[in-house]
Amino acid sequence: MIIINFKKYVSGEKAVNLAKICKKVADETRVKIIICVQPLDIQPDIECWSQKLEKGAVGFQGTLLNHSDYILPWNELESQAKNCPIPFCICVDSFQEAVRASKLSPNFIAYEPRELIGNKDKSVSSEKPDVIQHLTSNIKLPVLIGAGIHSPEDIKIGLKLGAKGFLLATDVVKAVDPYRELLELAQAFK
Repeated sequence: MIIINFKKYVSGEKAVNLAKICKKVADETRVKIIICVQPLDIQPDIECWSQKLEKGAVGFQGTLLNHSDYILPWNELESQAKNCPIPFCICVDSFQEAVRASKLSPNFIAYEPRELIGNKDKSVSSEKPDVIQHLTSNIKLPVLIGAGIHSPEDIKIGLKLGAKGFLLATDVVKAVDPYRELLELAQAFK
């Protein structure tokens, strides 16, 4: 599974075009791809999650909580998790946060060390394999990883360490050729 967070990088027509690319790659590779978009950019042909819990927004099939653009104080994260009407993934920065967040019954835990987010040279797979292994061995939820994922090798390492999926943003959303970039990453699942 790949979750692509469009963040504030793309919206409107650019978001529609990128969503079509994501759908095409998902269809070609049979890798589940979810996109996280702003409320006005929900697309009918691909699973759309919100980038944060959007009160009153309809059409989202899930949401990210606590990702780097919308870090929440613990009491707010607890409240949102308790009252979340749709599947959700809690983003964490450490093993300790993951343990604490797993008690909020998310559908996924996503490990994203903040110092690696957007990095084009280093990734969570290459820099934090011990933490990934520790998470996947000790957290009884599907663990996703993100931050600096930019190569098929990053995907292969993550899968080998037990990750069930990946959170991407910069590498695909800002790519010169997002189709080629996403296709290469999705093909690494084979």
